[in-house]
Amino acid sequence: MPRILIADDEKENRDALRRALSDENPTWEVLTAASEAEARVIVEQQLAQREPIDVVLTDLVMASEQSGMNVLQEVRKLDPLIMAILFTAKEKSLDRYAAFDYGAFDVVEKNIRGGAAGREINVKTRAALRYREWSQRINFLRRYFDPRVFETIERPPSLLAIQPRTITVCFWDIRGFSLLCEILKAHPTLIADFLKEYCDAAAKVIFEHSGVLDKFIGDGVMALFGVLNHRGDGGKKDALAAVQAAIDLRTKFDHIASRWTEQWKLYSPQKIEIGLGCGIHTGEALVGNVGTDFRDQFTALGPHVNLAARIQTEAMAHEILVSQSTETRVKSDVKLTHVREVTDIKNIPGKYSLFAVSGPEAPLHLTQDPRNK
Repeated sequence: MPRILIADDEKENRDALRRALSDENPTWEVLTAASEAEARVIVEQQLAQREPIDVVLTDLVMASEQSGMNVLQEVRKLDPLIMAILFTAKEKSLDRYAAFDYGAFDVVEKNIRGGAAGREINVKTRAALRYREWSQRINFLRRYFDPRVFETIERPPSLLAIQPRTITVCFWDIRGFSLLCEILKAHPTLIADFLKEYCDAAAKVIFEHSGVLDKFIGDGVMALFGVLNHRGDGGKKDALAAVQAAIDLRTKFDHIASRWTEQWKLYSPQKIEIGLGCGIHTGEALVGNVGTDFRDQFTALGPHVNLAARIQTEAMAHEILVSQSTETRVKSDVKLTHVREVTDIKNIPGKYSLFAVSGPEAPLHLTQDPRNK
C-alpha cells in the first residue's frame, strides 16, 4: 500500500489535498502533518514500524519560507529513497534549482486555477511512486552484485533472461553451527551479531571476485561465478575467481570466529569449535531471473548446482573441496590435493573425485587478478 504524507500548516489545505488524493486513489494511505517537526516524527515512526512513507508532499512556506526545504532535507536523511514534491502558492519565494538540489522530485504551483493544482499533484505523486518503486528495485539489486557487475546488468537487461551458461557454483556452510546455537540458546544476540558479521564478510569477498551472491541459507551461502561474463575460456578464469574467493573467505572467517570465540567463552564453559566448509563445482546451468507474480530471483538451476551443494556437504571444517571439472580449470594456478573419491553423493549417482585446496597460500603463481585477465 502506497503511503503519502502531506505537510502543510493550514488545516483546510491539508484536508482538501488528502480528500483529493484519497478519492482518486482509494488504496493509498494518506497521512498529514501540520509542521516540519511533525513531518519528521511521522517519517521516523513509519520507518520504525517498517511501513515507510513513499512520497512526501510539502508546502514551501510554513513556519518560515524555508520550511519546505527543511522537510526535504530531513526526510531524505532518514530515507534516501523517499520521494518529495514541493508545492507553493508563493512562487516568488521558490528557488527551483535549490529545491532540486535539496532532493525534490518535482515542484507544483498551488495558484493554478480551479482543481488543476490538485490534479497535477495527483499525477506527479503517481509518477513519484513509480520512480520510487524503480529506485527500490535498483537498490535491492545493488546488494547482490558488485557495482562493476551491476553496470553490466543495467546496460543490456536481456542478460537477466534465463539461458545456459558454464558457471562455477560455490556453497559455504558453518560446521558446528547447530551445536553453537544450542550452547548459546540463552544468548541469541551473540549468534545473530556473529552471523551478520560473517554474512557481510561473505558478500564482500564474493563481490571482490566479481561473483554474484545468490542467497543466504541460514548459516550457508551460495554464490555464482561467471553468470555475466563472456570470456570464451571455458570458465577457467571464473573457476579461478571462485577458488580465490573461497580461500579469502576461509581466512576472514577464521579471524571472525577467533574473535567471537573469546566472547562466547564468557557465557559458556563448553568448548566451542566451528569452521567453514566449502564446496565448488563448475558446469553448465540455467542462469537468469526466475520469477513469479510475487517474487523475482536471479539464480542458477540444474544438476550441476545440486552437485556443488552436495560437494559442500562432504567438506569438513576449514576444508575447500572442488570437483574434477573445477580442478582441471585451476590446477595450474592453485595448489590442490586429491583427497578422496565418493560415490552416489546424496542420491546423485556416479563416482566423483574431490580435491582439497591447500592452506591460505594455496595459489602457486597467481600473479594477476583473474577478473582482469
